Amino acid sequence: MSAYNVTCHACGAANRIPAEREGQAGLCGKCRTALPPLYFRPQPLTERTFDAFVNAYPGQVLAEFWAPW
Repeated sequence: MSAYNVTCHACGAANRIPAEREGQAGLCGKCRTALPPLYFRPQPLTERTFDAFVNAYPGQVLAEFWAPW
């Protein structure tokens, strides 16, 4: 089972997030501060879903745009 580490912005503690919990928000194990949902794989968005996803996400978002032509 693979896992990833997420650093808490409030206390700096490392939190191990199992890969199967991708996209789910959690709590810091040390200070109980909310951790943003973490995505390990690119999330396909459309012109209808992009604004809602970016506006609702509490952290930074890296967006890559491309076209099939």
